[in-house]
Amino acid sequence: MQALYRRYRPKTFEDVVGQEMTITALKNQIKENRVHHAYIFSGTRGTGKTSAAKIFARAVNCLSPVGANPCNECKVCRGILEESLFDVMEIDAASNNSVDDIREIREHVAYAPAVAKKKVYIIDEVHMLSKGAFNALLKILEEPPAHALFILATTEPEKIPATILSRAQRFTFFRLKEEAIQGELARILDLEKRSYTDEGLAVIAAHSDGSMRDSLSILDQVLSMDDGVVDGELVRAALGLTEEEGIFRIVDGLFTGDGALIVDALNRAHDRGKNFSLLLDALIDYFRDLLFYGYTREVPKGLSESEEAAFEAHAKNLDEGYGFQVLQLFQQGREQFRYAKDPKTVVEILLLKALHLKGAGSLPDDETVSLDAAPRKKVPVKKAEAPRKETAVASSIEEKTKDAETIPETSEGQQTLSEARDRDIIEGDKTALAEDRWQEVQSAVREKSVACAALLKDAQSAKMEGNRLTILFQPKFSFHLQMLKKEANVKALAEGVEEALGPETTVAVEAIGDADDDVLQSIERVFKDVTIVKE
Repeated sequence: MQALYRRYRPKTFEDVVGQEMTITALKNQIKENRVHHAYIFSGTRGTGKTSAAKIFARAVNCLSPVGANPCNECKVCRGILEESLFDVMEIDAASNNSVDDIREIREHVAYAPAVAKKKVYIIDEVHMLSKGAFNALLKILEEPPAHALFILATTEPEKIPATILSRAQRFTFFRLKEEAIQGELARILDLEKRSYTDEGLAVIAAHSDGSMRDSLSILDQVLSMDDGVVDGELVRAALGLTEEEGIFRIVDGLFTGDGALIVDALNRAHDRGKNFSLLLDALIDYFRDLLFYGYTREVPKGLSESEEAAFEAHAKNLDEGYGFQVLQLFQQGREQFRYAKDPKTVVEILLLKALHLKGAGSLPDDETVSLDAAPRKKVPVKKAEAPRKETAVASSIEEKTKDAETIPETSEGQQTLSEARDRDIIEGDKTALAEDRWQEVQSAVREKSVACAALLKDAQSAKMEGNRLTILFQPKFSFHLQMLKKEANVKALAEGVEEALGPETTVAVEAIGDADDDVLQSIERVFKDVTIVKE
């Protein structure tokens, strides 16, 4: 029995999934008899390039066309479908990439077609041709015979010489949307008389990378494992994926600092024979989705209702700075797998590092247990965010030193350095940028770059001294500082600040100490009977 992707290969233009614009253009050219002598079909694997090329070859040669579609019944169409018609040739440039191979085509194309109206040459993976072979192909495309038609398919069009590109019409085949893939999978399963769930199809579509062929290969594998319902559990088992439950348990452990929960989840994955490389990929994808949720409010596809609820809870309680740090840590650790003898150990070490990252997120107060034997009054204090700040709360070490020099030695009726520092922190920095002006800055930057504006959300404070704006970040946001140093972000930030605060305004981005903890400690010292609880 043929593989699904071969059995259900598109036979007409309407069968090609998710490429409506390209298909419409090709059909119009056939209807209006404006067929060009050379085409380039570019796009990622499994998006329908070769299938569309074969349909186009049949359509231009069909003896009894149905509109712009081939009839697939005449002797020419049957000959092309059976790959027995020498007037239509499919060539794999990955293995036939020499000058001699192209010269053979040049000798062959000079003769008129025997049966078909046009001689069609479908050259797959054309970017694999050698430099000499491209030069030989160029000679053909410069002065092609009237009966010749070339369709060049490639996944890497940037490798094709400009001289070739300029002599061909180019059509791009885009990655398929997951909804389009799910619809086609449902149609095929109905024809195969197999039951399925939306979750199962969503998991297949999510792991097909926008490729219809890849999704059908996955489906073929799933169908061979079990003759039951194609659901999420069966698909994950076929792909060797870690269950989402394991991912949720690990993230729960990271957010609560529960190492035992993480170890238990890893041991379960190990006992079930799960691939730890795929586990780390799943964690990377999960944290990426959590970070994007803050801006898009989109929940990943393929989750059950309970899993969606768990995801939204994680997204709500995620500290964005911590999320970026963990994502960067996992991405760096991904490279270690090529040298690791035990992938499980690599993942364990990475998760241990994630547990110790400063600023890890936490669950809400009602989900945590206080260990104080005699608890004092608790005042919830939300962690300050730059856009909502009315005053700056941090000062540099140099400023603190200067303040110390102006404070006399401790005596009755006189303040200590600690008390003066507490007062200054609580009362606020007079140089702090007003909240409304800071929001104007962020809005102006957002118009230049959404990514740059997102980084500013985690700023500790913003100070205005003369014509100089200084944006301060806690050390744990070192990733933000690195990103803001990139040329594109530097330009967007400078232009946004000038637009909001005036053309003479300059901007600087600096790191400070953990001022947030300073504030909380200062409040506790001033109000002796108060304990601060971070949310």
